[in-house]
Amino acid sequence: MTFPKLTDRDRRTLKFASIGLVVYLALFVGWRGFSTLNQRREAYVRLQREATDLRVKLELYESRAIRLQRLMEAHQMDPSKLNRTTLVAQASAALQQSAMQGGVQLGPIRETLARAAERELGTIQLEANGQVPALLGFLHRLRGLGFPLVIDGLQFTSEPTRPGMIKLRLGLILLNFEQWAELEVPRG
Repeated sequence: MTFPKLTDRDRRTLKFASIGLVVYLALFVGWRGFSTLNQRREAYVRLQREATDLRVKLELYESRAIRLQRLMEAHQMDPSKLNRTTLVAQASAALQQSAMQGGVQLGPIRETLARAAERELGTIQLEANGQVPALLGFLHRLRGLGFPLVIDGLQFTSEPTRPGMIKLRLGLILLNFEQWAELEVPRG
């Protein structure tokens, strides 16, 4: 089989056709490659954004854990070691011990247990006598007793029969951490 000789016009036509075909294929392959690379870039950017969001959430939880650890150390309290059934009595004993160490004379202490549905375990009401620095030191030491106590009421009165002595009436609420933890909604 013999091929006919190509004329200059035929060669030029084949040349333009092959150039056109190469340009078309280059544009088609380039466009497909560009769209594939663009999809991969978008997926990478999406993954990068998700990783950043997860990092922010992780840092938020880490900062909460550090803050909680500092609070537990500052107040010398570990909620996992608190026994719910004897917590009011233990808090009352810790109050008495703190008062003795600070030179404060305690009067009657009234303990009231709360109902199970409430957000508090009980209340403690007490009267104390002492000099102003001793009573203020006693109030300051309430933070470090290791119990979730909140001051509900505080009243200072003078002792007319004993100069320099102050009478303190103090109402404390013992928080139930289980109830409060259920109500806390994470922010973020």
